[in-house]
Amino acid sequence: MAGVALSRTREALLNLGLMASSTLVFLAFCELVVFRLILPAGDVPANAFINDVVRYEPDQKGVWRVRDEIAAPFSINAQGWNSALPDYPVEKKPGVTRVAFIGDSYVEALQVPVERSFAETTAQALSADARTEPYRFAVSGAPLSQYVQMVEREAVRFKPDAIVVLLIHNDFDESFLLKAGRYTSSFLKFDVRDGQVRGEIPPQPWKAGAMDIVRRSATVRFFLYRWQVRPQALIEAIIGPARASDQPTFAANIDVASAMSRQADIKAATAHGFTRLATLARSVGANLYLVMDGDRGAIQSGAATSPVLALNAIAAEAARAQGLRFLDLHPVFAADWAKNRERLDFVSDGHWSQHAHDVAGRAVADFMRSTQ
Repeated sequence: MAGVALSRTREALLNLGLMASSTLVFLAFCELVVFRLILPAGDVPANAFINDVVRYEPDQKGVWRVRDEIAAPFSINAQGWNSALPDYPVEKKPGVTRVAFIGDSYVEALQVPVERSFAETTAQALSADARTEPYRFAVSGAPLSQYVQMVEREAVRFKPDAIVVLLIHNDFDESFLLKAGRYTSSFLKFDVRDGQVRGEIPPQPWKAGAMDIVRRSATVRFFLYRWQVRPQALIEAIIGPARASDQPTFAANIDVASAMSRQADIKAATAHGFTRLATLARSVGANLYLVMDGDRGAIQSGAATSPVLALNAIAAEAARAQGLRFLDLHPVFAADWAKNRERLDFVSDGHWSQHAHDVAGRAVADFMRSTQ
């Protein structure tokens, strides 16, 4: 009996070993062949933390892919920013206007070819008057508070003639609320309590961890970035969402009801952020232009208005109170949609489509000319 039991144990171990080795061979085939040659995963630029600012490791190139809709070449330059300019010289060229573009993933613009973002479109349109070079400073997930950090630690040292800050609807409450993410604790935050800004919380240094190695594998990049498979999405697909509502409050990628419940804090953070940006712009003699995204989902669905536009109104009022230049892109996008019916965002991604980048770039250039 003991011999039979030993034989069965040995057989079970052999079967387990065979299964494990087969699994490893399959995973290796997927990693080295399937997701590199047959169904290529998108490239994901590695991050870095330089001069207290989260950015990317300098001198990287690749193709950002989302589903079968987006395959956009990117180029991370010598300073660690996605840009058509391979390097940002500090010394300015005579007769050349320098514009710094500040923002999050919409300015980073990995979804469109590196030379086709709204920053390049704006610069090309302005170059009809004088040659213009666009310096982009942007990283995914950055809120208004981090825009202050990027301008203070990066943009002003290049002494731009103008600074264009693109505002997105999640920029406001995320300037003082910690959002889960790989490097959100490495963003500057405003200390906001009871409708007042009490100070600023310096960013925590960011360092690559073990998961950063894992996420760079072709298999993980394919599912996480190209096919956008999220653990929470899988859970909700199986057991349903954690919260149900007859009238969802999400618009423009934010929970509007949650954000507006903090309206006093948002107004304080917005005013503080705009004050800081204006002071920094004046320190180098740059004109500051604030540009606000519209609710493209509402526009394309035919909705007459959107609750998220309350944030556009807050930003416009804060800019007006300080005498700052402010452009609301919602009516710009609405007019273009009414005329052309061409999508303003990607179906599988939600970021600006190439058409939206072109529309925004032309609108920003016209706005800058008209308010100099």
